[in-house]
Amino acid sequence: MAAGEVDIDVVVVGAGLAGLTTADALHAAGRSVAVVEARPSIGGRIKTLVDGDAWFDLGATWHWSNQPEMRSLAADLGLATFPQYRDGLAVAEDAAGTPPRTVDLPPPAPAELRFAGGTQALCHRLAARLPEGALTLGTDVTGVTAGAGGLTVSLAGAGTGREAELTCRFAVVAVPPRLASAGITFTPALPTELVRVMEGTPTWMATAVKCIAVYESAFWREAGLSGLAFSQVGPLFEVHDASTAGGSTPALWGFLSPAHEVRDLDVETRTGMVFAQLGRLFGPPAADPDRYYERDWSVDPYTNDEVVWLDDPVPYGHPLFAQPQLGGRLLWAGTETDSAGAGHMEGAVRSGRRAAAQVIAAG
Repeated sequence: MAAGEVDIDVVVVGAGLAGLTTADALHAAGRSVAVVEARPSIGGRIKTLVDGDAWFDLGATWHWSNQPEMRSLAADLGLATFPQYRDGLAVAEDAAGTPPRTVDLPPPAPAELRFAGGTQALCHRLAARLPEGALTLGTDVTGVTAGAGGLTVSLAGAGTGREAELTCRFAVVAVPPRLASAGITFTPALPTELVRVMEGTPTWMATAVKCIAVYESAFWREAGLSGLAFSQVGPLFEVHDASTAGGSTPALWGFLSPAHEVRDLDVETRTGMVFAQLGRLFGPPAADPDRYYERDWSVDPYTNDEVVWLDDPVPYGHPLFAQPQLGGRLLWAGTETDSAGAGHMEGAVRSGRRAAAQVIAAG
């Protein structure tokens, strides 16, 4: 690569919230950007299911009132928010065979907030601000190679094997560090300690299975319950009200226990256990939902390379993720790389803005 001969200023790997935030900030600063996403759709671990007039978040859902980056981004994009429903008593299930008990909990502080219409609107509105042709879907990044004056990013069509290359001045990797280490060849090789940190950093939501049950009426609200439940029995270990804004479509959502024996059950058996538990927690109507949806993030190859519980995980936001590599041209984004908001959408936005600022500062 001759100095200055590049296709694009910056290639961003990943079209989740971190990658799109990075690209949006760079485009606003006058840099040309190309965003490459392996999935056939944008959003990463943000996924909103639209069912007629109803919508349900199968991935990231909340942000909090004390998270300034998310609040400013929502305002910038013109997205309305509403508080998570918390009116009424919570339910606790302490042991198998013991009736659940109600608990009077104080309102959460800071407040939990949701997006009217679903969280994925964040990503759609960010993507809409990019130039036409800036976003490429269904394409894996397989390599990043340093050369004279820039980087060469190797691409392969997901499932097709079709190969291509982009040359750029900078690249921002905005996918989970474990998956970047496993799926992208960096030349020259990254420092050994950085590779150790990447492989040891747990991927947010890598073991998550999110379940949503939809009903004709919010009978739990009518019974003075908030929809919040905690269980030491399972298969759901926590449950929340998932009703759309204003309660227009009543629903409950919960996370499946990470226990392998629950995950390995056939879908019919596992679903039956979920319905039975909802009935124990909220009464017989909860055991018979109108519709049921489930998203197992652990089997998504772009979220999880394998279901792992690391014995000695590296804490999120390791300082090495703030240090550019490959002569200062390779940078990192993604919620796992942030030092303050890691594991939240706040961390994704913070990391994307940090990476963009690093590129801009480098010239």
